[in-house]
Amino acid sequence: MHPEDKEKTAFICPLGFFEFNRMPQGLMGATATFQRLMEKTVGDMNLIEVLVYLDDIIVFGKTLEEHEQRLEKVLKRLNEEGLKLSLEKCQFCLPSITYLGHVVSAEGVLTDPRKLEAVASWPRPRNVTELRSFLGFCSYYRRFVGGFAKIAQPLNKLPQKEDVEEGSKASVRSSSAQGPRKARESIQEEWTNQCESAFMKLKESLTRAPVLAYADPHKPYELHVDASREGLGGVLYQEYDGLLRPVAYVSRSLMPSEKNYRTHKLEFLALKWAVVDKLKDYLYGAEFVIKTDNNPLTYVLTTAKLDATGHQWLAALSGFRFSLKYRPGVNNRDVDALSRRPYNTEWTQLTPDGVQALCQGAEHRVKGAIGAEAIGVMAAGVPELYCNPTQLRSESLPTLSKQDLRADQARDLLIGLTIK
Repeated sequence: MHPEDKEKTAFICPLGFFEFNRMPQGLMGATATFQRLMEKTVGDMNLIEVLVYLDDIIVFGKTLEEHEQRLEKVLKRLNEEGLKLSLEKCQFCLPSITYLGHVVSAEGVLTDPRKLEAVASWPRPRNVTELRSFLGFCSYYRRFVGGFAKIAQPLNKLPQKEDVEEGSKASVRSSSAQGPRKARESIQEEWTNQCESAFMKLKESLTRAPVLAYADPHKPYELHVDASREGLGGVLYQEYDGLLRPVAYVSRSLMPSEKNYRTHKLEFLALKWAVVDKLKDYLYGAEFVIKTDNNPLTYVLTTAKLDATGHQWLAALSGFRFSLKYRPGVNNRDVDALSRRPYNTEWTQLTPDGVQALCQGAEHRVKGAIGAEAIGVMAAGVPELYCNPTQLRSESLPTLSKQDLRADQARDLLIGLTIK
């Protein structure tokens, strides 16, 4: 501590009046000050040869010789600043280490098995406090779980309901009459089969979490996005040895107002949210490809007609360099799992009458205004879709060939313009 600032740390106790000679971790600015000191100490090595988070330091290298050289540089700089290491807490020259609840190795980043042992044996929450404790722990590892928001949605609704009830009771309570805060009320009556399924699926997903690849700024990114009435989802990939490996999973539930969006706007929201709000640190300044299963969305940068909100989203995306590509829904199942509930029965191929039934169902939903946005793809892409036949709102219709469907769409005033 600087001599002039020691008096600011003074405290009194039964043993007397004391001041700190060295900065304690309990002060408001202590954490930020210590992090700044550590980053200043490693200097130009930070994020290139070493990672620093407070007193946790990782020195890495491609070879043992490179690792030893970097380790010597770090030790020398720590010594120059008068910083000491606890030898009992240090580990040297290991192929993998545990760091901030994760296992870091040459293969990538994965969850710490020791931490997840607690998840596997986690008892069912009895009240809102215990539920929030469980969700908070799981959220720390949410980037490892595809569709985290969708899976946890039934559980997230329970605290919201409790908060509404607490708010209504607060208006008739006397603040002076309130005693110590009691544990939140039981949620056993509200705990449904959906909640139990979500609870078990979260535990299973965390114990089987994949190894996330390290983001390489010299490799191109590929982002898959999707949206449904359940939420938004995205998966960021990079190619390693000819295979796409996930770098990060992102997902969230829909706001109440967003549930009223039409399909096209909802898909556009998923794109903007994933790029601008969640993955900006990866994608800003890089060229990348976005793949979506909503074909009209591929025209959002060129000919699409947007409302005021759409133009705001487009302006937010203007600082990024990317191209949009259509990816049929049958090939988009990775990100579908992040945003929508999986079907009980899936079709990998549609018969001609199934195609017409799908189109007729879309026509009924929009009451005759059957446009490109309603169907979502051109005729050439329709057979590649899969759907749940129980979701169709009409019975199977007479056979309609692929050529007939193309001809009918070409004659349509809206779809014909899109095809051209």
